[in-house]
Amino acid sequence: MTTAPTMTTTSQHSAHPPPIDELMARVEELGPRFRSRMRALDTEPAFPSENFAEAREAGLHKLCVPREFGGMGLWQPGNYSDWYRLLERLAYWDTNTAQLLQVHNHAAGIIAWHATDAQRDYFMPRIADGAFCASLGSEAHLYENGAERLESELSKADGGYRLTARKGFASVAAVATYLMVWAAVEGDGPYAMRMVFAVVDKESDGVELLDDWQMLGMRSTISCGVKFNNVFIPDDHVVGEPGGWVTGDPRTFSCAYAANHIGSAQAAFDFIAGYVKDRDDLNGSEVVRVRLGRMDAKLFAARACLQATAARLDRGEDPDSVEADAVRTMHLAKDAVLSIPYEGFDLLGARACHERYPLGQMMRDARTFTLHFRDDLYVERLAELALGQGFSAKGGRGGSTPFEGTIAQLGQAHAGA
Repeated sequence: MTTAPTMTTTSQHSAHPPPIDELMARVEELGPRFRSRMRALDTEPAFPSENFAEAREAGLHKLCVPREFGGMGLWQPGNYSDWYRLLERLAYWDTNTAQLLQVHNHAAGIIAWHATDAQRDYFMPRIADGAFCASLGSEAHLYENGAERLESELSKADGGYRLTARKGFASVAAVATYLMVWAAVEGDGPYAMRMVFAVVDKESDGVELLDDWQMLGMRSTISCGVKFNNVFIPDDHVVGEPGGWVTGDPRTFSCAYAANHIGSAQAAFDFIAGYVKDRDDLNGSEVVRVRLGRMDAKLFAARACLQATAARLDRGEDPDSVEADAVRTMHLAKDAVLSIPYEGFDLLGARACHERYPLGQMMRDARTFTLHFRDDLYVERLAELALGQGFSAKGGRGGSTPFEGTIAQLGQAHAGA
């Protein structure tokens, strides 16, 4: 097991990262190509391998890799805002590719944060050189009904652990070198307080990717299920102390999801506005103009909240308080990305449903992506805060981790186990 780093390790792999404006320019150069492939990848469906190759060439695979290993060091203390700016623009061009790069970079950032110095020296150069990471947390299975239960456990073995489990929604697994599995070590305490990260080589004996991805939207993510049948994981591939994600890491995923939704909503809005602009019967309608104006205001509100919340993260403010703002931001971003494409069909008419236009896929992708966590779970937590019941960034369903209770409650249960 390992302890959370101070992130001050020096390394022979140091490199000066490109400035954020240069990375944004690379996104703008690649973006139109990503957009041009969206329909074919959705129809197949197929993983956006060409997009990933181009993203890797542009350095977009090491955004959350520490700077001492040649990365941008994003999603780290003081360095959040640029991460969300990049994600928003990636999602503007293709929400699927943006989500996949988001998952990979988050996994890289988690490994960097929780690993020992030796583990970082092993994993970070390989990731910076192009080894992609999937993040496997969900245990909601596509062909089963019932509540999701996190049950994957690591069993101690000579020199490491054994894992027998099944995970779902394994984005990036199709091209990953490493499968970063959220799993608990054996014990009786709350799952959240026993959880670590098992970094599994995808080619390990006993790893099986399932052909189970037939979805309404987000088709090109190929977020398949994965089975682990008595897979051996050496000690040095188990990252983090038990419970470290809850007790020792202030970060969440909420603002990243919001950034993706805002970028996707902006893309839908721009398509709708461009269509209206070319039709005198539409652009001359006061009703149409009013509805476009409301869409514009929704986008402004969601983006302003994202920027304000990211600034609070950059300043290192209280994680629980900031996550409450992140949840508010997520609610506004979800509303924008779900309502704008849907309402757009009312404005544009039946021809906008034709597959030569992107609006239908944008709507399907948004409907699928926003179900990572149901919006009612988010806003219920805000109501609990308003009613004086408190708010925990890492405890409570509907946030970045599906753990019941506050961190204090989880810790007390663990101490009494």
